[in-house]
Amino acid sequence: MQRQKVQPKKRETLEKIKKSLSPYSVIAAADLVGVRSTQIQEIRRMLRGKAEMLVAKNTMFKRASQELESNKKNISKFADSLNGPFALLFSNKNPFELIVFLNKNKVNVPAKGGDIATGDIIIPAGNTGLPPGPIISEFGEVKIPTKIESGSIWVSKDSVVVRKGDTISTKLASVLTRLGMKPMEAGLSIIAAYDNGSILDEKDLTIDLENYKNQIIQSYKEGLSLAIEAAYLTPQSVPLILGRAWRQALTIAVKSEYTSPSTTDKIILAAYSDMLTLSNKLKNINKDIAPDLTVK
Repeated sequence: MQRQKVQPKKRETLEKIKKSLSPYSVIAAADLVGVRSTQIQEIRRMLRGKAEMLVAKNTMFKRASQELESNKKNISKFADSLNGPFALLFSNKNPFELIVFLNKNKVNVPAKGGDIATGDIIIPAGNTGLPPGPIISEFGEVKIPTKIESGSIWVSKDSVVVRKGDTISTKLASVLTRLGMKPMEAGLSIIAAYDNGSILDEKDLTIDLENYKNQIIQSYKEGLSLAIEAAYLTPQSVPLILGRAWRQALTIAVKSEYTSPSTTDKIILAAYSDMLTLSNKLKNINKDIAPDLTVK
């Protein structure tokens, strides 16, 4: 079958994609839904030295992948799995490393009508710095309690105006912008990745760093506890094993009344404690039953 002729401009784009695909082992697709055009350049600058970013149409990426399938196993399958607008990130870094980097470098931007809140939006009580005027009615429409004081509009109390996951209305977005607030967290989210022939979907790429960290900490504690019990010597376990052995030896020495600079005071203290216990028990003996054993 004769291949369809590609227009010069499209061929140029195709060659650009192929050139970017070839030297990298990892290709990640980032969702562009909700990402504003003004953010693309900032994200590209932020990724400099870590990944190359390219925004391409699905059809062009699929065409480029077909032509490189012999050199990159499963790249066509990866391209076919993608839908919707996306940006391609080309890198030799681990996909999870890219995800962590992108999550740490999200920025706050003003809200627009129709945006989905990325977190609870709270307008704090205090002076807004805005003079009284028609905007007071806008505050009322979005249920923000206000008062006029010293020639300015004040928010009477902390107000949660929208919850995470709710839609931000156009009126609320306008008020937030007037207040100089940037409540929306913006950035790229990787939805799929190709890594040396392996295809990772969004579920595979979802990581709970806090839970993962806690699991590592718990595993470390359990491993260290086992090493101590088994007297297995490592740089981490030796101080704890020696400390435990010292405490056990000290306990035995005190129990057996073996005197030494480290045990004498403890032996005396233990004897004194035993004496007090015995004295208290003797005080409770019924005088009629054992008159000769009572403490006088």
